[in-house]
Amino acid sequence: MNAVECWFCSTPIRGGRFLRFDMYRNAQYTPLLVAVHARWEQAWVNIPRCERCGFGHGVERVTRWILAGSAVVTVLPTLLMTGSYLGGEPWADSWQIVYPWIWTLAWLGLWLGIRQHRIPWRRLAPRPERHARAHPGVRALAEEGWKPGGPFGPG
Repeated sequence: MNAVECWFCSTPIRGGRFLRFDMYRNAQYTPLLVAVHARWEQAWVNIPRCERCGFGHGVERVTRWILAGSAVVTVLPTLLMTGSYLGGEPWADSWQIVYPWIWTLAWLGLWLGIRQHRIPWRRLAPRPERHARAHPGVRALAEEGWKPGGPFGPG
């Protein structure tokens, strides 16, 4: 593989497009009165990525966040409705809870279709963004004890 080829689809890249893959190691946490102070070493690997794969990864990421928000908006009224039934005063229009469930299930289907490459749209990336973990630069740093992401969240 050439340095000017996209890591995700092997097409030539024009310009300096890349995915910045952050990594960290040697995280030290110091508890304070109301917070935690952290120090760590940080490094990153610039992984070549074409415009198409960048767009496709963005579509997957946005769909995932909308699905997560939709799930929260669906679960809250469902819990309230369940509580009203258990309390003995059911909602008069409880059938309307179907609409947020249909919305959430539609976003789930769209997200799964994008993630599993079942949607035949040519603008989507052939490999998911997590394929960056297999990049030789990332694997070399991982062998030295580096971890993906940051010390407060997954990579």
